[in-house]
Amino acid sequence: MTQLFAHPEVEDYFVEHDFRLAARQDGQAARQAVIDDFVGEKLILLRGLTFDADLPFLRSVTFHQKWKWKKLALTRFHAIPADKRRNDPEIIEFVKDIFRDDWARFEYFVQQSAKINDQVLAALDLVFSSYRFSQRHVVWRFTETRVENLHFDVDRHCDGLELVRLYVNLDDAPRMWYTSGTFSTAAYEWYDKLKLSRFRGQSTDALLKTLDTGVFGDWNARGRDKVARHLVLFEPGDVWLLDGRRVSHQVMYGRRVISTLFVAGQDGVPDPMKTFAHTVAELHQFHEENHGKLPAHLARRSAAEKLPSSSGAVDLRTAWEDLPEHVRQESLIRL
Repeated sequence: MTQLFAHPEVEDYFVEHDFRLAARQDGQAARQAVIDDFVGEKLILLRGLTFDADLPFLRSVTFHQKWKWKKLALTRFHAIPADKRRNDPEIIEFVKDIFRDDWARFEYFVQQSAKINDQVLAALDLVFSSYRFSQRHVVWRFTETRVENLHFDVDRHCDGLELVRLYVNLDDAPRMWYTSGTFSTAAYEWYDKLKLSRFRGQSTDALLKTLDTGVFGDWNARGRDKVARHLVLFEPGDVWLLDGRRVSHQVMYGRRVISTLFVAGQDGVPDPMKTFAHTVAELHQFHEENHGKLPAHLARRSAAEKLPSSSGAVDLRTAWEDLPEHVRQESLIRL
């Protein structure tokens, strides 16, 4: 089960969708529901998506703590014929660092990681079948990650692009995240304080960087964050997706995860009015016309999504094996 230690001062944007419904031939409504929540600044737990691969083996692989292996796209390794790999300098270095020159183990890793990649790509292509993606990347993050800073993603040269990030926890231990406010909540509240109007007509990179440091602090503030945050533990096998520019997040600890970066231009999305670029344009337009006010729909949403006190919370002092099956399996538990 996914455990959410929810903060009552932060809006509740965690939702669950069943991939099995979206994968059905008549699953268009289920697929659209995922997309609506994605563009609606939600963090989506995608249930029922499993992978046909040797997961125990993959969980036995640990990448050497070297910067070049931190975020590794394995598609180049997959594309090189097996009989050519022993002549590739990067692969030679990788096998030495990760597999201690055990080429048989490396070849099996290539085989199993390719299976995972293919299944992840197929799943996202299915859910976002109404999008036309110009780039589809799967990134392996098998180095140990500790205490990153709370932030919105800043992706260079991504103005006018939609970015879909899906995560799969392939580890045998939970991956620990903090999350805080959404882009809309933070940007409207801090618009005047941080003078965000100066970024109108400019790249959103600078706006997001200013929002990151002004609201959350910079990299040196990591681990000493002052803002209200949710703590979420993504269990082994959990799959979740979000636009990291819309939901602030922070990796506290994790070892083995894969993520995607799917990129679509304005001509590749079904509704240009629901893109991140349109959200930013609305932000500037609203403040020009309604200086210092919060949009009515955001005010209503903020009030509605504030979390109540922990009524009905699961008592985790109970032994894990004694918890009901519906609690232990594929459930989001708010604590």
